[in-house]
Amino acid sequence: MNALSRRRWLNLGLLGAVSGLATLTWLEPGWAPVVSPLLNLVPAQIERIRVERRGQDTLAFERRGDQWRMTAPSAGLANQVLINPILQLAEAHCPVQYPAGAIDLKMLRLDPPPLRLWLNDREIGFGGSAPTDDRRYLHIADRVHLCPDHLYLLLTSSAAGFLAPVIEPLPPNARSGD
Repeated sequence: MNALSRRRWLNLGLLGAVSGLATLTWLEPGWAPVVSPLLNLVPAQIERIRVERRGQDTLAFERRGDQWRMTAPSAGLANQVLINPILQLAEAHCPVQYPAGAIDLKMLRLDPPPLRLWLNDREIGFGGSAPTDDRRYLHIADRVHLCPDHLYLLLTSSAAGFLAPVIEPLPPNARSGD
């Protein structure tokens, strides 16, 4: 066996060892990096929601018991189906994040943001969306997170849509099937 053949076998052996170690590392339970939630809040801890939207009315909601009520721009029982995704944002995990001081906030439409969301007293600024996928830049304290964009369209929709629909009772003389 000549030196070239030995070197080829040695390189193949080293490649196999590195591939095996990489596979073991990848399959190791708990290998995934730990990404903390956006806020240290669980939905049950959130008592107030406020949404400032450029060019639109500010939305405000308060938890009263186990129900949410809209307090601005109208008052009434809030549509829980629309409130739940907002509450879930506090627990969202967005692995891509940057220090806010290291990036151009104006370029990402975060200075000033077109939409600001407060969950209790924690502010989240919504900026532009990433050009390559369906993710949006969120500014929280000294970090900018790149998160799936599930809320922006909801938060910029009509304020009246956040009120729970009122179901009128049937008149006493109404009969089914007529």
